Amino acid sequence: MNPVRTTLLRKVAVSLLLAPLLLGCSNTENDTAKTLKIGVVIPEGGDQTLEKLDVMTRYFSRKLGMGVKQIQVSDNSAIIEAMRARKIDVGSAGAFTYLVASKNASAEAIITTATADGNPNYYNSAFITSSKSGITSIEEVLKAPKNYTLAWAYPTSTSGHLVPRYYLQQQGIMPDDFKEVFTSTDHAATVLSAVSGKVDMAAVMIATVEHFVETGRIKPTDYRVLWTSEPIAQGPVFVRKDMDRALKKKIQQAYLDMETEDTAAYNALRTQYNRGMKYIIVDDSHYQSLRDMANQIKGLELEEK
Repeated sequence: MNPVRTTLLRKVAVSLLLAPLLLGCSNTENDTAKTLKIGVVIPEGGDQTLEKLDVMTRYFSRKLGMGVKQIQVSDNSAIIEAMRARKIDVGSAGAFTYLVASKNASAEAIITTATADGNPNYYNSAFITSSKSGITSIEEVLKAPKNYTLAWAYPTSTSGHLVPRYYLQQQGIMPDDFKEVFTSTDHAATVLSAVSGKVDMAAVMIATVEHFVETGRIKPTDYRVLWTSEPIAQGPVFVRKDMDRALKKKIQQAYLDMETEDTAAYNALRTQYNRGMKYIIVDDSHYQSLRDMANQIKGLELEEK
């Protein structure tokens, strides 16, 4: 079996991801009688805290008329298994994590973030290197990948794995062509692995790099961007497809109403974005182009051939 695919399946089976945009329900016929579960991952160096998330918990509990429980989880790669096992009922993650969850855990996208003017949110992937690496262009790496080491972010990352891997494949380059390929635990670790020179090139979400510069963790002179992707659709909040339809609608409306009904909850949730944002209703079709991309990548296919 392809070693990267083996890593992906192993990570999906043993880890648990939910970003702080979550709300869940039980799978019983009487969903509204149960406590809603919120899974939370707090990234290393992030602005979120459990205290801030408590504000959101109170908002969702009041808005939905249900008890809400927060569950802090360890990393960014296993929302799929959590939803499949019904430990978490609603999740929020990047698009590729959602697509794998849709395939393996019957996840359904219901809402996503938008810009302050209400348009869908997009972001970019990038390959970066240390400014001391001596690499000045992506073309240098593409000509002789066997001379370089590469780091992905976690296996189900959209910007830290799926999109940059697709780009390399389009250039005729496969992971096995590199001297060595590493997989990090999150984007922060991946950025630092490149900036420190532990790897020659790393695939990251460019917003993470920019946030590190803004907060003083790294300097603009510490790294060089070798390639930037086309815009990528922001990941969704998603639920199990078997969730009561009325409850899905209530969850959607809770996100839509948050900015005007509970400023404290909205601001607590917004800290992970460092920008103005709104919520808009979304469905699976918003992510079809990324699903098509995955199905063209050897080892990452979401459809059986």
